[in-house]
Amino acid sequence: MQTNSKKRMLYIMGIDWAWIYQRPQILAECFCNDFNVTVAYPVKVWDRNIKKMSKRNNSVMRHLKLWVFPFQGKSSLIGNISDFYINIVIKRCSQYEYVYIDYPIYINYIPNNYSGYIIYDCIDDYERMCTNDYMRNKVKIAEKILIERSHFIFASSQKLMERINKINQGKKCILVRNGANYNKIYNPKETKERKQYNIGYIGTIAEWFDNEVIVKSIERHSELIYHLIGPSLIEERNENDKIVFEGVVEHSKLYSFVKNYDCLVMPFLVNDVVRAVDPVKLYEYIAFGKCIISVYYDELDHFRDYIYFYNTHEDYDNLMIYLISNGFPTKYNSKQQKKFLMENRWEERYKIIMNEINGKEETNGI
Repeated sequence: MQTNSKKRMLYIMGIDWAWIYQRPQILAECFCNDFNVTVAYPVKVWDRNIKKMSKRNNSVMRHLKLWVFPFQGKSSLIGNISDFYINIVIKRCSQYEYVYIDYPIYINYIPNNYSGYIIYDCIDDYERMCTNDYMRNKVKIAEKILIERSHFIFASSQKLMERINKINQGKKCILVRNGANYNKIYNPKETKERKQYNIGYIGTIAEWFDNEVIVKSIERHSELIYHLIGPSLIEERNENDKIVFEGVVEHSKLYSFVKNYDCLVMPFLVNDVVRAVDPVKLYEYIAFGKCIISVYYDELDHFRDYIYFYNTHEDYDNLMIYLISNGFPTKYNSKQQKKFLMENRWEERYKIIMNEINGKEETNGI
């Protein structure tokens, strides 16, 4: 085992480093405590002028950009060109003792004779997320290979862990949920009746966002204004004086936006992809000390004491009637908040990962 220098890790993530600050960036930063980390991530060649969530560039790490070309997911020709380029970028993976992958396709670029440790962090059901058969089949094959080749497998939700076990029964998979990443915790807001209430959402606005429940809500409750913070991937937006698209906001500046909000919501359309998600945003919502409303699915049961859940649009409306009449009280108190966030810190999640890695090294006498 090396004692005078850190081991080297190549962390290949499936999102742009400048995208919404979440699990991949957080864990990569945690790994800097124990490894010399190089992060590799996709960057769209046509996306240079789009405003990014963050311009952070951790100087502790080395950054490798994996340029994404138009239509590479639909055209095998363009896909092959992309493969050739990525191979050039990460062909020297042999210099790393560890390769950490959270998007299955990248296993295709790791040579079969690679002698280091491969780690798979399963954070989404990527096969179901694919929008065309070509990419879906490619991801399915790659994930099976990645699971077979991995020395460590982690999953961010119970649903994803069960899915991995079905793909390759007997392969050890460890549940490592998402977590809270706030040094500062904001006390639960005081209940106060107002003439106007501000409701917030933080995250990507895409096909899983239930726009209809928001539109119906403002039609029935004139005292509500919704603020949507994050990148929007939908073409038609119902932007008006009651639904405000705030755009992307630096992670460090989020609280300055939400501090005067009365409630934070997660209005998702529940499908197989969403059912496998342990949302980072709900941990953040609790850290902000806000009243919280979310659609319910089984994976969220560990949030039950902190969040008002709904199943149907009628449930959502009834919740709003109750909360408006009571000034949007939180479902939790300060003591519950602090206990939950302490138990669910990213530092605790990282300990689980490092305990597995250190245990394997000790077993192998490294």
